[in-house]
Amino acid sequence: MGQAMQAQCKQFDITAFDFQTKAKDLNHVSAVIDFSSPTGFISCINFCIEHKLPLISGTTGLTKEHLSLISTAKKSIPILIASNMSLGIANLKYLIEEYLLSINIPTKCRITEIHHTKKKDSPSGTALEISRFLENMSVSKIDGPIEIQSHRIGNVFGIHRIEFTNADGTSTFQHIANSRNIFAKGALQAARWIDSRENGEYSFADFLNKKL
Repeated sequence: MGQAMQAQCKQFDITAFDFQTKAKDLNHVSAVIDFSSPTGFISCINFCIEHKLPLISGTTGLTKEHLSLISTAKKSIPILIASNMSLGIANLKYLIEEYLLSINIPTKCRITEIHHTKKKDSPSGTALEISRFLENMSVSKIDGPIEIQSHRIGNVFGIHRIEFTNADGTSTFQHIANSRNIFAKGALQAARWIDSRENGEYSFADFLNKKL
């Protein structure tokens, strides 16, 4: 993700640097963007709390310890946590919700996610987020637990497929990421937005609802 972020910053004439660089001027920093690891996330969020900087994080695999840190951080800085920052996934969730509202029979649900072999967390944060999104819908037609399948293949950036099977047949919704640029673009747009937000915890949906 680092290379994708640098490329997008260069394209849109945005100055970016590693927050761990010793010689840096924080006076003109709008936000810190984190796509690292659960360990890196701890260093990053503590840095943001210390310097009162907004944080955008797409790091997945967070534990209760990380969630506790987020609860502390949101009292002093604006912080946006999202496992996926692409508009495509947001549109996918919207279409799924419309579909579930349109049917009147119970349906089984299976989520399949495919990523590159170097991805450490499984299931993906996006798959878990979609599962929570479905479970928390006010009007849910899902029958039984949601099945999640994970596969690690080659250099796949990310495929998320959601299948609904019922007496009428099977309906499939799918998003394929062709590069990491979509996540970098979403993070940069969210960083511009969060710079003017009040302290608190935000989701990517909060950003999209204000942006769209």
